[in-house]
Amino acid sequence: MALVWNASLETGIPDIDAQHKQLIDKMNELADAIQANRDQQAIQQIVSSLSSIANLHFGYEETCMNRYRCPIAEKNKMLHGLFTKNFGEIRRDLLFNGSSPELKARIEKDLLDWFGTHIKGIDTQLKSCMN
Repeated sequence: MALVWNASLETGIPDIDAQHKQLIDKMNELADAIQANRDQQAIQQIVSSLSSIANLHFGYEETCMNRYRCPIAEKNKMLHGLFTKNFGEIRRDLLFNGSSPELKARIEKDLLDWFGTHIKGIDTQLKSCMN
């Protein structure tokens, strides 16, 4: 099931919200491409783009949390590492085994569901550190 941007995901920080929207769109695009059984080259382009966007976002967000001495900065960084690990496993599965309904389910659970929970539980705390 797709993750849809809504008010519960807003951090109140425009740059971070825009990056989160972009990440959610790209993860949904990947899940949709797998479900539609698009060709491997198209899927790999989405994966590559998602990797770049995630790396840039995580770096930016971690820098912000450190700059504003947010008490959850280390936890946030550790959780970003978990996302990166899960994404790397999905990326390898795609490369070696191709698309499958099971892989789409992993994207939904390990990336999209995880990301929504992460935003609501961790990322929304940054705004209070900035004030």
